[in-house]
Amino acid sequence: MEAIAREGGVTKPIVYRLFGDRDGLLRALGERMAGEVTAKVTEALERAPGDDPKEMLRTAIAAYVALIDDDPEVYRFVTDQAGATQGPVQTGLAAEVARSVALVLGEQLRDNGADSGAAEPWAFGIVGMVHLAGDWWVRTRTLPRDRLVTYLVDLLWDGFAGLAPPDH
Repeated sequence: MEAIAREGGVTKPIVYRLFGDRDGLLRALGERMAGEVTAKVTEALERAPGDDPKEMLRTAIAAYVALIDDDPEVYRFVTDQAGATQGPVQTGLAAEVARSVALVLGEQLRDNGADSGAAEPWAFGIVGMVHLAGDWWVRTRTLPRDRLVTYLVDLLWDGFAGLAPPDH
């Protein structure tokens, strides 16, 4: 808290007055990050080229990965600290994004005359997978960002078809 106050050019009592305690600061950072992620993913989904569902998926995943890549220290601080003290910040972040994705998926399914009941579980599954893969990637950086996005899109789009022998 002292380092945060110093960096912000304020005294430690002001930080405590604004956030209450360390958990309050984590909640505020988590909420800010959740808002940024939701806004970026929603914006990406709205401007995806030609309403091609695969490109919408790629655009949304790329937006999420870019956001955590742009500020990995804040991302790691929020997720590491929240994971150690109060998981709901992480869960809340993913859940908020998943609800936004569910709305878009539901609309797509309805527009195609399909059962939109799958939208919510699919959204939570997609966001969970992308969140954990992004978390792994931002910590290890063992492959380029665009390759991570391509791998995730390919898995989500084609499923495990690539694991089947050629004659199936």
